[in-house]
Amino acid sequence: MDIKELLYDFAKSDVLRSLRKGTAQKIYVEARMGVGATALLQEVAEAAEIRRAFDVVIKVVRPAPFGNLREMQRAVAEQLNHLLPPSVVTTAAAFDAADEDDDFSGVEFSSRGQLPEVRKQIYQAVKDRSSVLLVLCNSIAGGKLIDPNELGIPIVRGSRNAVVWTSGLNISREAASAGADWIAWIEPQIKATALDLVYKEAVEIARYIDERSGGRLRTTPQAVLRCFWYCLLLLRRAAFNQSVLMPDGDPSLEAAAKYLVCDGILRGDDDAAAWEIGRALAPSLIGPIVNDQQLQYWQRLITSDTWTPRRERKELLPPKTLLIGSTAQGAWVKISPPSSPSPEEEEKDSSYRWISLCSPIPEPWDFFFKEYRRSVLSEVSSFFGHFEETHQALPDGFFDHFSNVRVLDLLGCIVSPINPSFLRLRNLRMLRLERCKVTSLDHPNSHPSATATEGGRWESLPLYGLQVLNLYSSDADKILLAGKTFELMPNLLELDLTENISTEFLSRSLSMAIKLKVLILTNCEGLEYLNFSLPATIETISLQRCGSLKEVELLDPAAAPLPNLTTFRLSGSTLIAKLSLQGCRKLENVDLQELTGLEVLDLSCTAIKVVDISKLPQLKELFLLRCKQLRRVVCLHETQKLDVLYLDNYSGSSTCNVDVDRCLDSFRNQTQSELTKETNDADQRLLFHAHVVVRDVRLFRSLRYAFSNPIYKGSCFHIHVKRSSTAKRGTNIGTTTRSNAIIMSALCYADVLNTMTDRHRRHHPSPPAMPLKNHIEVDGGHDSRIAEEGDFGYIMKWFANSLFIHDNTSKFTMSIQFRHLKCFRIERCPNLEFIFSYWGEAKYLESIWLSQLPRFKALCEEGWIDALLKHIYLEFCARLEYVVPSLYLLYNLETINIRYCGNLTAIFISRDDHKKDKRGAAPLLLPKLRSIHLQELPKLQHIYEPNICAPSLEEIKIMGCFNLKKLPLFGHLDARSMRAVEISCEKDWWDKLQWDGLESNHHSFLFNPKHCPYHKKRMKARWF
Repeated sequence: MDIKELLYDFAKSDVLRSLRKGTAQKIYVEARMGVGATALLQEVAEAAEIRRAFDVVIKVVRPAPFGNLREMQRAVAEQLNHLLPPSVVTTAAAFDAADEDDDFSGVEFSSRGQLPEVRKQIYQAVKDRSSVLLVLCNSIAGGKLIDPNELGIPIVRGSRNAVVWTSGLNISREAASAGADWIAWIEPQIKATALDLVYKEAVEIARYIDERSGGRLRTTPQAVLRCFWYCLLLLRRAAFNQSVLMPDGDPSLEAAAKYLVCDGILRGDDDAAAWEIGRALAPSLIGPIVNDQQLQYWQRLITSDTWTPRRERKELLPPKTLLIGSTAQGAWVKISPPSSPSPEEEEKDSSYRWISLCSPIPEPWDFFFKEYRRSVLSEVSSFFGHFEETHQALPDGFFDHFSNVRVLDLLGCIVSPINPSFLRLRNLRMLRLERCKVTSLDHPNSHPSATATEGGRWESLPLYGLQVLNLYSSDADKILLAGKTFELMPNLLELDLTENISTEFLSRSLSMAIKLKVLILTNCEGLEYLNFSLPATIETISLQRCGSLKEVELLDPAAAPLPNLTTFRLSGSTLIAKLSLQGCRKLENVDLQELTGLEVLDLSCTAIKVVDISKLPQLKELFLLRCKQLRRVVCLHETQKLDVLYLDNYSGSSTCNVDVDRCLDSFRNQTQSELTKETNDADQRLLFHAHVVVRDVRLFRSLRYAFSNPIYKGSCFHIHVKRSSTAKRGTNIGTTTRSNAIIMSALCYADVLNTMTDRHRRHHPSPPAMPLKNHIEVDGGHDSRIAEEGDFGYIMKWFANSLFIHDNTSKFTMSIQFRHLKCFRIERCPNLEFIFSYWGEAKYLESIWLSQLPRFKALCEEGWIDALLKHIYLEFCARLEYVVPSLYLLYNLETINIRYCGNLTAIFISRDDHKKDKRGAAPLLLPKLRSIHLQELPKLQHIYEPNICAPSLEEIKIMGCFNLKKLPLFGHLDARSMRAVEISCEKDWWDKLQWDGLESNHHSFLFNPKHCPYHKKRMKARWF
């Protein structure tokens, strides 16, 4: 493998030359100092497109690493949109669907792989092209790499296809360059060249942020450059080491962003845009400098004595930075002396922008101010002070030299907020005090909102423009003036306290912070209650290791849930037994840990996607009502014994007025009668109560563990799956209604049905009693996952007592071995053909209710009815030819009710019916059959051939079944008992029935039928 150390321009030329001549197919580009590789790849791709050196150029270049392999594949597919078939051009939906499925399955974002079907389509799109160039930033979070061939783009010997790639610094060169024909190593020769590379990288970062946000976030390369230099400064700080600023943790990114915004480097259309730009920049900026070698290089570069500006590219220079340390002898070390600018620029260029005291410095301070006069320091925007070893006090007049400072970060010193020098910091945006002592604020001339100047005028305190206040063990009560100071902080956005602070003190303080967005409280041992009004603007609340905290109730001043809260963290508060965040509609992230006393958690009416209760060992009741975005409940496992689960991620109501206690009482009362049938009062304490309403059964991939504990054999739950996906185009539930209309128009009593409507409603049979103790209902959509989703099937198999499916347009078959199902009801499912693939799957079934199934053929494709079936009700099943394939075991059957099934020829058949002669065969016994209702079955020829014996029969109602020639054979011994059977039918049909004769006790004389008050009259012939 050949390695070439080249300057940027030479590296670019060599790469293009090798690609054009075909001397190399695989070229790896590495930037020694972390910057320049992304820009080089971008320029190579653009040059290849302009020169048309390749038939297809796929450019997947970005300064930040990809989140996972799927994200990289998606970027490739977007580049090939014009070549992919129409079914793949819109694969954004396929990627979104795959990500959604992984959300339900709990697949980590960084572990999500490619879609095989998309890979095949990419291969089909490029395989016949004469030449393909792939330009790729092959860097995936976690240090992973991918072979271009795995993306579906063949880079093989003998073809003109080629790939140029680079990788992140967290991947070794050996791994990143494996398989390369040669390596282009970008080596900056001098400082000016290195600055040019930084600028090129800054251009790419600014472009990336613009494109990623769809043009909503805009920044300049110059601003990106300043952020780059500022991050180097933060990395040198004791409080900001490399691990803190690594791009893997959100808190570190927030920490970097707030410095960049408060210093004034980043600006947007508004403050919110500036903060968002800062969060987007952090991963791209920190990435190139997290390596120790690179950090040392850039530190040497910006602290050298060659600060003379390049007049043609002056914007490349970092802002003037003064880094101050001390030697063992106490002499000061000035690492970044002022430059020697031209006379006309002396006043502007001689001033510093950032000052950092990297270690404690000796007194007296007079030496410092003699060396650096006020004009040099007046433009300082960020000041970092490290005094932890000496704990020295800042001298009077110290801040007179820093009138424009915006970021003040002090460690281990003594501060006096009423010092006249401190009061002149009118531009202060961020104040960070760590382990600082604050002098008393009881000053004879102090005023809570202003102080008098020598001329008698009143000046506002510097806190008016403050946006971030971080106090870490730094006498917060003295700084905050028991809440009065917040009157002077109308623009405060973030408050971070690590203090022993009282509830009363904090409540008074926060009532004044009208724009507060971030509240972080750590180790606040004196805080017992957080039940007072918080600003409605608050977005993040973090309560860490507040051991005395007993109650948390989040309300805004209007006594309503916080409308803008998105993140809530709580840990180490062992005294909290109940936590409710109900109604915080924007709440997405909830992190709860070490809450060993928490028993009740209510996250109703929030936007949460993942609920993690794995670290809540004592949790007994969980409420997730109207959580429409919910995807997963993490770690509901066998060792966690929830008593109550109340979940609803379907409700689309715009209001949230959920009374959890009332809902729970209503549910318990509804099921109380069922519970008392099988359990005594002592057992009910151990029962699992659940009411679950979901849009997608995939949610049960995590919920199933709530139902799996053996102690829940006496569980009581209701599950409702509602419209889990939209119906396919052209499929409509109205199909069932139209089919019913066609059936009705072909019936022999169609002309009298309108007059019979009211009577029909009065006598319409009622559905089976539902719900039973453990009930499941599925309605709507075009989703067959009700039968295919294994975890949902597990719950149906082991726990369901009753099941109701309706208005589903998919074609599904319940291939589940129901162990406890007693009642089955299906309505308005136009594509359903069979319910069970084998009847043994529901061998304990007692009741079947089927209605409006136009394609329904039979209950099961094979098998037999089990002995427990008691009730059969069927209506509007146009294609039904028979009900069950055998009745050998129907000893418990009590009622048969079948209506409007125009194609039905027999109710029961046997697999060998066509092989044997049934003449003279003994009828089969149905000992408990009490009622037969048959209506509008024009093709029905017999109930069962040869016949059935029903000694317990009490009533028969038959109408519109003119092909039925024979009634069941009864087992009664005398005519009196036969006459006790109530028979309602048409007289014309009765007169044409066939009888076995008096000797068989099967004759019309033995019955006393009651004919219908109407019958079908013969129509007179008409001539036209």
